[in-house]
Amino acid sequence: MPIPPLCPELSALEEWLDSPLLAGKAMPTDKLHGFLCAVVSAPDAIPSSRWIPEAMGGEPGFESVEQAKEFAALLVEFYRHVAAALAENQPPTLILKARSETDQRLDYETWCNGYILGWSLSTEEWLRRGNEPLTKLTFPLMLLSGAFKEGAEAKGEAFMPEEEYARVQQECTAALPMAVAGIHDFWRARRKAVPVTRGAPKVGRNDPCPCGSGKKFKQCCGKARTVH
Repeated sequence: MPIPPLCPELSALEEWLDSPLLAGKAMPTDKLHGFLCAVVSAPDAIPSSRWIPEAMGGEPGFESVEQAKEFAALLVEFYRHVAAALAENQPPTLILKARSETDQRLDYETWCNGYILGWSLSTEEWLRRGNEPLTKLTFPLMLLSGAFKEGAEAKGEAFMPEEEYARVQQECTAALPMAVAGIHDFWRARRKAVPVTRGAPKVGRNDPCPCGSGKKFKQCCGKARTVH
């Protein structure tokens, strides 16, 4: 599947990710896209010092400082474009690849696993009580990643029949872009500045001064330059 033109530098970045220096270590483009969608959407600011090593799979042995700078610049630019796309309040265009050379179905599992890895870098508990709308939004991610099926199998429990599973997977692939946008909007609404509230009622000018002097506030601490 052709890569959507998310940013002009994407082709150059993919060449780096597929290079012998990074192949097998750094995230492939589809997993990286899912990963950065979560990093950008997180309620807490995840610094580049945390997410870049995860994306690169450690510390690659670059041949020069210039090489390292070139790659880092492409990676940060990709991050900025992901952030800009999510800020548009529209379902993002997901970067998806084929499952394999012989299986050309789109690999949603890799994308979703990248998202969940980015989500795990957040120090905020996403699915705590009170975040039920967010739990619903993360359902397509969790199902398409295989987490639900693996969890049931690990407990020795029967999962849903294959025919039903295929149907639910199809529904989740259709809902995934909207869910990703919804998660971003959910956290963005909670990142807005909270109005500052006073810790105690405002003291009236004719009220007793809270310093305990026995005088009215206007005759004590309410007067200019009065200090206790």
